[in-house]
Amino acid sequence: MSNSRQLAAIMFTDIVGYTAMMQVNEQKAVAVFKHYNIVLEKIVAANNGSVLNNYGDGSLCTFPNTSDAVHCAISMQDQLQIEPIVPLRIGLHVGEIFFEEGKVLGDGVNMASRIQSLGQANTILFSGEIQDKIRNHPEFKSVSLGFFEFKNVEKPVEVYALGNEGLHVPERKTLEGKLKEKKYSRKTKWLIAAGIIAVLAVVYVFYSQIISKTRFTGKEKSIAVLPFTNMSNDKENEYFSDGITEEITTQLSKIADLKVIARTSSMLYKNSKKNVTQIAEELGVAAILEGSVQKSGNQVRIIAQLIDAKTQENIWAEKYDRSMNEIFAIQSEVAEQITNQLNARLTADEKKKIEKEPTQNIAAYDDYLKGKQVLYDWSSPDYINKLEQAEKNFLKALEKDSSFALAWAGLSHAYCHMAGVKQQSLGNYYLNKSITAAIKGIMYGPELSETYMVLGDILKKVTMNPASSLEALYKAINLNPNNAEAYSLIAFALMEAGMFREAEIYLEQAKQFDPLSVLMKTAWFQYYTSSRNAEGLQKFKEEFKKQEINLHYFNANVDIWIHFLTDQYDSLLIFSSQSSKPFWMGIAYAKLGQTTNAEIMIDTLKARSESDNAVGIGIIYAWMNEKEKAMDLLDKAYGMRSNFLSEIKVAKYFDPLRKEKRFIELLRKMGME
Repeated sequence: MSNSRQLAAIMFTDIVGYTAMMQVNEQKAVAVFKHYNIVLEKIVAANNGSVLNNYGDGSLCTFPNTSDAVHCAISMQDQLQIEPIVPLRIGLHVGEIFFEEGKVLGDGVNMASRIQSLGQANTILFSGEIQDKIRNHPEFKSVSLGFFEFKNVEKPVEVYALGNEGLHVPERKTLEGKLKEKKYSRKTKWLIAAGIIAVLAVVYVFYSQIISKTRFTGKEKSIAVLPFTNMSNDKENEYFSDGITEEITTQLSKIADLKVIARTSSMLYKNSKKNVTQIAEELGVAAILEGSVQKSGNQVRIIAQLIDAKTQENIWAEKYDRSMNEIFAIQSEVAEQITNQLNARLTADEKKKIEKEPTQNIAAYDDYLKGKQVLYDWSSPDYINKLEQAEKNFLKALEKDSSFALAWAGLSHAYCHMAGVKQQSLGNYYLNKSITAAIKGIMYGPELSETYMVLGDILKKVTMNPASSLEALYKAINLNPNNAEAYSLIAFALMEAGMFREAEIYLEQAKQFDPLSVLMKTAWFQYYTSSRNAEGLQKFKEEFKKQEINLHYFNANVDIWIHFLTDQYDSLLIFSSQSSKPFWMGIAYAKLGQTTNAEIMIDTLKARSESDNAVGIGIIYAWMNEKEKAMDLLDKAYGMRSNFLSEIKVAKYFDPLRKEKRFIELLRKMGME
């Protein structure tokens, strides 16, 4: 914008006590903030004004003349007395302003800000310059509050309050704000110091009775970070508030002495009406961190509060008003404060890890957060398009900072998922791109658990040998002992290798850190099916039925597997028909000798995509005793790196082929003989 100067009537607004309101009743605070924004935009526009800057719970507006500014202030205060009432204070001044790099500057802006700082709820305060211009307007009633010495202002300034009906006129003695500190004589200073010492002595006496009540009461050092509320005007900034939630979770998870619930489970409580105690009980933690994020241009406001789940009392709270350039400092400060409040041990190495900035380029970090947001949108019907969008965002981040290790890890993750959902002919192409990105991530960030975790997942898909993934996955756990996803992936690899006892240990860890994760539940489901434990499957179904999440996939497949593992093929056919599963229907028809119907199921599968259905069709042929056809299809699926082959060593549906030479040779090629 131009640096040209202009004279304007300036209005500064601020919601009184908004931070405290957020801590006491977040829902009410959100409603108040929305009411304020609606009124602000409507009334300012109606009075020929412009909203130039938003400062969290306040704003800076300008008007072409004084009369419009005062009329606007009165109308706003009038409208804001309607429920939900907004406790707003307004400061007015006439002065010179100019624009530089999109910001409004000038002595007039500073003066309006200082006058506003004196205000209280439902007040309109203004300078002598405003008074001079409205003196002859009988509709405006002004009251002088006297002269005030403001910080960085040479001369005392006379401040007036508007006394129109419905407005609050404060008493001078109650006013506080951006004022100069009073200078005292040496004697007065000694008297003040003595008084302070006396007060501190009293406070010390009652310390154990008052302050200790807000200390953490939990025995276990455990925490869940609930989704931070997006308080920005732009709802598209949801990616940013979710990203900050995850980044704080990640920072905390680097501390071995803390148990930190993974984002997968915590994010399920977004917009939840459950209270802190309920949520903490369901997640198995002793403390909850919640808060809000507001982003406006290069400014960000983060409010965080730590709550003791047992007492529901705040044990720590802080508001951060910073520039985006300080976003990493905020995250590390929050992590360190929480560690201290929960009496956890923070090692020097951990402190170094959480204070390390992932990139020097804030724009690259913003692109990275956008990529992470769409990457996690598993349930989207157009997930392929979401993955492509994630890829674009990560590549944008890397264009701005080619050494941004987390962006390489995110890109690797996106390519890994693309290999699974794209056409199977492209599977190997995306797996190779995924490995390359993971290695770049490790090169630039050898301390990152995320990159080793993704690398381990990819290696299993490329080599078709679960053991090949374990070294990288164990490294991921060593770097981040709270990495729930890595525990699940280790469990998958171990049970696919037939090591069920070892797998169970890691499954329990995954469940502890991510109790509501679909990935963790899928791992437990595979544990029972691979180990052929029908009784365990039934208990699994009963346990997870209690949780209020979508378990349709598990409910349908648990019943099918129970009948399959117990050789109840008539029942298997009934249940698989009800849920339209041609693979299972094909096995049931084949086992029951209904070859024609089995062939129909094969034709149904042939009409679908390639490699996974190649395995499914091959298995049906195996149960029809057409083993050469079966092995032809399994060999084809191996060449296409089908993930369906991962259970080849343990799954019951491969049993008809176990004595076949070609099957044994395939196991050998996969390193799973």
